[in-house]
Amino acid sequence: MSAALFGCDRSASLSPDERARLSGVAPIKLTDANFQCEVIESELPVLVDMWTPWCQPCIAMKSTIREVAEDLADVMKVAELNIEDNRFTQQKYKIDKYPLLLVFVDGTETQRIVGLQSKDEVMDVLQVHTKDRSKAQR
Repeated sequence: MSAALFGCDRSASLSPDERARLSGVAPIKLTDANFQCEVIESELPVLVDMWTPWCQPCIAMKSTIREVAEDLADVMKVAELNIEDNRFTQQKYKIDKYPLLLVFVDGTETQRIVGLQSKDEVMDVLQVHTKDRSKAQR
């Protein structure tokens, strides 16, 4: 093993998405193929970020979604779906506004949050879905 590798911090060269993924708090990457398993059959409530690569507000919300995923890791699943690549789910849920956050509880869509949101705004909306679960874990 090369001596040059000792003390090397490979994480310094990672993008924020790669760092989040390695730390275990990145949003789950959804597809039409895994949507049923990851969202509909989830035992936890699920926040799904419906986004497109051409939507600047969607891109701007990426860091907010990562922070929400980290803060709610024990009580809510956070996922993202690029609807450009997953037309079946886009059509099924009639997604035509971006950015759009969908909340699922027990496999049922319970809420839509449309437009660019701050972390505090998202957390306020999700509080009703997470407060009972937070108390149960204390």
